[in-house]
Amino acid sequence: MGNRVIRCALVMVATVIIMGLTGCGTNGKNNSTKSVSSKPAVAYMIAHTANAKQTDSSAPMLQDTMIDCAENYGYSFIVRVDGEPELVSGENLDIDTQFKNASKERLKIDARNKATNLLSVLDEVTAVYPEVDYLEGLRCAAASLRSLDDSYTSRTIICCGTGLGTTGYLDFKNNLLSAEPQVIVEMLEEREALPDLTGMTVYWLGMGQVTAPQEKLTPKQTKNLEAIWKAVVEAAGGEFVPNDYITVVDEIEQKDELPSVSVVDIPADKPFVFNPEVLEEKEDNAFEEPVMLGESQVEFIGDEANYLSPDDAVETIRPIAEYLVKHDSINILLVGSTAGDVTDESTIRLSKERADTVKNTLVEFGIDTNRITTIGMGSDDPWHIKDAGYDGPVASSNRKVVLIDSRTDQAQALINNH
Repeated sequence: MGNRVIRCALVMVATVIIMGLTGCGTNGKNNSTKSVSSKPAVAYMIAHTANAKQTDSSAPMLQDTMIDCAENYGYSFIVRVDGEPELVSGENLDIDTQFKNASKERLKIDARNKATNLLSVLDEVTAVYPEVDYLEGLRCAAASLRSLDDSYTSRTIICCGTGLGTTGYLDFKNNLLSAEPQVIVEMLEEREALPDLTGMTVYWLGMGQVTAPQEKLTPKQTKNLEAIWKAVVEAAGGEFVPNDYITVVDEIEQKDELPSVSVVDIPADKPFVFNPEVLEEKEDNAFEEPVMLGESQVEFIGDEANYLSPDDAVETIRPIAEYLVKHDSINILLVGSTAGDVTDESTIRLSKERADTVKNTLVEFGIDTNRITTIGMGSDDPWHIKDAGYDGPVASSNRKVVLIDSRTDQAQALINNH
């Protein structure tokens, strides 16, 4: 009897041990978790160019990600971003299995030494070719990350630069800061120019942080620049994360040796795309800033000043007229514009006639004709996006009538110059 009890007890103990090892039993599935280690891959885009402040490699984002990459045997890429972006460094930070048995302290010291060496490489990356192409830099970084096998648990791009590209598909010299982010995305989709960022996270440091001779951006323009890149990254399948930490240094010792980067003319703040909420949100004066009637809202017959759909155009303009009836102290300037990059007698005439058509609709609603001034600017309006041609979403956004209070400084300048 005693031996039988002992044998039973031994069987029970053995069973418990086996269940613990195999994860079997009532809660075995929940209690057994396989540890999955992190193995990050990071691509650093460094745009040390003229007109931009140099990246500070001591920024926490750069320090932390590089150390994490080294400690977890990841992979680090460095991409130089200038007029012709190029991969300048690719480092596999894994080590032989035999060395992984060293003490944690030894491994951590070695990893931090590697990270320090790579961070020093970041400081040494400078532009080689004139101009700067951030979109191509993203394409290069993404291709590098995609070249790795599936053992890497995360793929991250850290872009250090102003975001003001001056060549390639996203050339901000073409007044892209005046464009709606979705219009930019549609243009890139139409041209099949989006990089593949599927499954990647893009952190952007130094957005809009320019230096002379580049004119500074207003907070609103910096916000729109960030919105454009966010829309592009997300449309390409990635996740966009801005970083507000000051990641640049004030002085650049090699400033005069860097290849030239064209100055981007900073445009007037882009017009709000009209919707009735604009009128509701700004009870005092909805037209103190420019408001745009785009082609999708008020479309004209090609090369004519007649509405393509008169009923739809009238219904779009109706709330504007009702607002002006209610606020009879506001006088309005209507600025007509056309697609393409040609401004001549015919485009000025056509754009003026289209502004006059909108004016006539407002007058039909009871607005005094003396309260409305119209001008036509062809493709010379301050919000025109250049090099967009006559087809596609960007060209469509260039066919517009912009409304602005005629008493504002911007409106007066437009009236006086035309």
